[in-house]
Amino acid sequence: MKLLELILDWKMAWFGLIFLGSIFNAIAFELGILENNTNFSYACYAFGLLLGLIAKFRETWTWKIIK
Repeated sequence: MKLLELILDWKMAWFGLIFLGSIFNAIAFELGILENNTNFSYACYAFGLLLGLIAKFRETWTWKIIK
């Protein structure tokens, strides 16, 4: 159960890494950025992870306004 709790506690970071990172990677692929620099794919996933970590520590997504 500890592993499941760990995964659930960090769900926003996982969402950022997997989902948002994939979206940024697909955008970079469509723009042709990955043709010359395949390592840029790591930056796309890192940016998704960064957004997920920010959301985890703020306890909301960056596009939501906290009242």
